[in-house]
Amino acid sequence: MNKLMKGIERFWKEEEGTEVVEWALVGGLIVAVGAAIFVAIGGHVSTHLGALRDALAPAGP
Repeated sequence: MNKLMKGIERFWKEEEGTEVVEWALVGGLIVAVGAAIFVAIGGHVSTHLGALRDALAPAGP
């Protein structure tokens, strides 16, 4: 257990390690915001695409 704690401590003190964690958090935040936007506008986009499909569909016989 002592080796694990020393490894974690060394990782935490190194700037490269913390930089990787920061970029991972930024990436996760970007994904979360993108997912929230997708969920928020998904229904509206679906409605508009359906209306567009109906407008462009050829008239029946």
